[in-house]
Amino acid sequence: MREVYIIRHGKSSWKIPSWTDKERPLKNKGRKRTAKVAKYLKKRGIKPDLIITSHAKRAKQTAKILQKILGKDIPIRVEKILYTGDEENIFDLLYGLDDKIQRVFIVGHNPDLTDWVNRFKDKKIMNLPTSGTFGVGFYAEKWNDLPWASWQELLYVEPKEL
Repeated sequence: MREVYIIRHGKSSWKIPSWTDKERPLKNKGRKRTAKVAKYLKKRGIKPDLIITSHAKRAKQTAKILQKILGKDIPIRVEKILYTGDEENIFDLLYGLDDKIQRVFIVGHNPDLTDWVNRFKDKKIMNLPTSGTFGVGFYAEKWNDLPWASWQELLYVEPKEL
């Protein structure tokens, strides 16, 4: 099974009006909520082989928190397309993964993440909240087989539930 966990970046700061959208860091609340979700995932034995994140500061900080809690050996790959692209670009990233990778985390932004999640979520959502996490498992031997694979929802968690 190939597992994909979609994680929206943590709550970010609007404190300095001159920051560009890409420069906005996580708020303390965003760091705490992301850590709470990461600890929940760790308790469930969910550790990725790779974290792919947007290049926006808040997304990279979210990825680093996940890495710190789940395993410092987890590689992080930065992909600009997760900031500027759309939900189809997530598939493009997945199709290009090495087949040795079984579980990947994607850290990015709305509306793309919500749109992608709703393709596979049993009960549709209006908005994937900050630090919200959705996992889906694909019954596929290779990442390129995803378009033909059946899938199963594995997890959906919002930080306010923890």
